[in-house]
Amino acid sequence: MSTGFLTRYAAAFGRSEALMRRLSGLLGGEVAAEGAWIVDTSGRRWLDFGSFGLHLLGHRHPAVTAAATKQLDLMGLSGKVLGNDAATRCAEALINATPANLDRAVLANTGAEAVDMAVKMVLLATGRDEFLAFRRSYHGKTMGALSLSDAAGGGDRFGLRNKVHFLEPDDIGPVRDLLATGRIAGVFIEPVQGEGGIRPVAREFLEQLRQVCTTTGTPLVLDEIQTGLGRCGRRWRSADDCRPDLLLVGKTLGGGLLPVSAVVFSSATIGATATDPVVLASSFAGGALAATVGETVVDLVCDEHLLDRVRDLGLTARTRLAEGLAGNPRVREVRGEGLMIGVELDDPALAGNVVIEAARRNLLISFCLSRPSVIRIYPPVVIDRAELIDGLDAFVGAVNAASLPAAAATSPSLDRGDHA
Repeated sequence: MSTGFLTRYAAAFGRSEALMRRLSGLLGGEVAAEGAWIVDTSGRRWLDFGSFGLHLLGHRHPAVTAAATKQLDLMGLSGKVLGNDAATRCAEALINATPANLDRAVLANTGAEAVDMAVKMVLLATGRDEFLAFRRSYHGKTMGALSLSDAAGGGDRFGLRNKVHFLEPDDIGPVRDLLATGRIAGVFIEPVQGEGGIRPVAREFLEQLRQVCTTTGTPLVLDEIQTGLGRCGRRWRSADDCRPDLLLVGKTLGGGLLPVSAVVFSSATIGATATDPVVLASSFAGGALAATVGETVVDLVCDEHLLDRVRDLGLTARTRLAEGLAGNPRVREVRGEGLMIGVELDDPALAGNVVIEAARRNLLISFCLSRPSVIRIYPPVVIDRAELIDGLDAFVGAVNAASLPAAAATSPSLDRGDHA
């Protein structure tokens, strides 16, 4: 059955995609999921530590699923002519959950779309046409977002038109000099660089950046698409500290169920001209179903008990990983915040082998797309502590096995034996 699935997969998506999964031992296709677990076409169960940061609340969180089911009996997409009540509630929830200077919101479908919206908003608000982003940054793969993504080549290969300056996110001097020119329409920064290798940006630098942006009248855009809504153990990793002019939200906002994103912004910085519906309108964004999911997620992640659990499980995970990998010379560092954890190895090829070894143990992980020597460990907050420990130990076993010359060692599977 699994081989048959890969044959169909290759026909639909290309042989190279299927070959990569075959070599990794990922022979089945996912068909069901709940909590921290995914089930594939063969009935095999996988512990999900991956999901590109989408599933902080796990798969099919009962509160999210219940809210979506209830909304489905009423309305799905918006008719667009009338205002939408669910979208209004979602926007209100986001505004109430963000710093006081942020008083407006616009809904989008994906993180990259939210980035593109922010690009247009700061261009129109300032009349300037250059941008500042940072080394190892990643903001998405639409053309606008890609131009701001140093980790993905900065869009040079596509000949994008916007002029983007890339500086180091730890030296305020060059930033101050560039912004003093008055040419920069907006500064885009991630408080923890995700695809760039799970690298936290110092809070002191973000505070200094806020001050320079204020002095020069430059909008500060904080990309919390991956870090926000609890992933780092706080409602926002840095928005409450540096008070951006625009805050980008996504990933977790979809509750592991639907693509939902948003730009929450200051109307004092971004005026009505820069939020013209003709410029920002979307056929699908702001639908009732997606907005209901978003509102539910915001309510969930504002619960301090959930944030406490993220911090607690995150500390457990980082400690367990650091101790388990301490004797391996090929492990450079374990780092991160909350349940956003990166393990840096000394070679991208080793990281690829670790992904394969982890798959043999029924553990799903992935490496950072732009820093493939760094493996992401993103458990959901709903995971049982014992299952978390099992998964971490399986990962440690995978790293140690892949570090051997023949990478032939194995360890017990995480699977509970209930697949064919």
